Amino acid sequence: MDTPKKLWQILITAFLLETACVTYGLYIPSLISYLSVLHTASGLVVAWALLWTKPSPTHFTIKHFAIKPANRYRWLLTAIVFVMMIQQFTRWKADIPLDYHDADMLPIIEKMCTRFLAGQRAHVYDPIPEIWGGIQPIYLPAMWMPFSIPIWLHLDMRWITVLLFFLVFCFFIWKIDPVKKHAVSIMFATFLLFWWLFADNKAGLVPYTEEGVVIFFYVLLVMALHRQNAWLTGLAISMCVLSRYALIGWIPAYLLFLVYRKQYKDLGKIITVGAVCFILLVWLPFGWGMIQQILALPGKYIDFTRRIWHDSPHVFAQSLGWAKFFGAQRIETMHYLLMTLSIIVPTTCMLIGLELHKRYSVPVQNLPLVILKVTMVIFYSFIDVPYLYLFYTSSYVSLIAITYFIMQEEDPLTQVK
Repeated sequence: MDTPKKLWQILITAFLLETACVTYGLYIPSLISYLSVLHTASGLVVAWALLWTKPSPTHFTIKHFAIKPANRYRWLLTAIVFVMMIQQFTRWKADIPLDYHDADMLPIIEKMCTRFLAGQRAHVYDPIPEIWGGIQPIYLPAMWMPFSIPIWLHLDMRWITVLLFFLVFCFFIWKIDPVKKHAVSIMFATFLLFWWLFADNKAGLVPYTEEGVVIFFYVLLVMALHRQNAWLTGLAISMCVLSRYALIGWIPAYLLFLVYRKQYKDLGKIITVGAVCFILLVWLPFGWGMIQQILALPGKYIDFTRRIWHDSPHVFAQSLGWAKFFGAQRIETMHYLLMTLSIIVPTTCMLIGLELHKRYSVPVQNLPLVILKVTMVIFYSFIDVPYLYLFYTSSYVSLIAITYFIMQEEDPLTQVK
């Protein structure tokens, strides 16, 4: 089957719309309902367009970092973004100290890390009396453990978020060619996204949340899928599942893909890495009690959502997601629809994609990544409580996926002398 016409225009337009919906479009309250639908639609178009793209054959080598004409732009942009991130975060740090009254995520994680570093592994998941009179920690290990590093170094724990976002930007800028014709639009949307997160008060991701860790792990998964490295893919999947399990419905679909392609060695490597990560990060340090707490979480989301609808209804009205269309009277319907679609849609799409490949030669080399993007769109569109900071993970999946597949032609770095 032939590649659709004007594919790159469609892909880039969809990504620009997806980025606009989750950034400055939110400053037009009357449009937020429309933006919620547009955000979902543009994300699905991004997934569809990625199905037809061809991956770049180039990978990072030491030559990528040499001072050559094409790289001067990269070094300059890297330095500018580094200074911007440091400057903006320093302002955040001074203006917004960690206080659970403003947002309790990071203070909870700080206490969990403090207990862990003190050797109190058996008590990491005990209630925290200092926060809301005894809140129960619920965060998965891969989400909170990275914050142990700055705490151990006696730094503001949010520095880990700054570092990971800088690494994500480096992944982007050192893969894309700044002078390529398709790069201008992608770079514009990328700088818009980074500037929004670091400079705009409305985003709130950097000073208040732990989501930078989650975004980094999902970016790592996109890179692993592109490189078709089973060990790295297994590690990235494990870190994603053990931070925020938005991709849980994607895993059976991906395993089905490996079986269909008879990639049994890769399947064995991924399962092995997953088992090792589970044992080292969950079973050995925290035991069965912590596992039972995590397994019980989905059943508590309905009551939690009811509390948010009662205490903070603006969360639904001022953010993306489709919960606003269901309202407070259909919380259970929304929850079970989320669970059903998150499990059924990825595997169904995978079966359809493989059948289309068999009958009409539709390409499948990008199918796992395509289904991952579809899974992210479905999960966040139907999430019970659509906190704004949650939606940026899907945005960065789009960004890095497009960056990897935009370099279809020979990399200019191999041509510059």
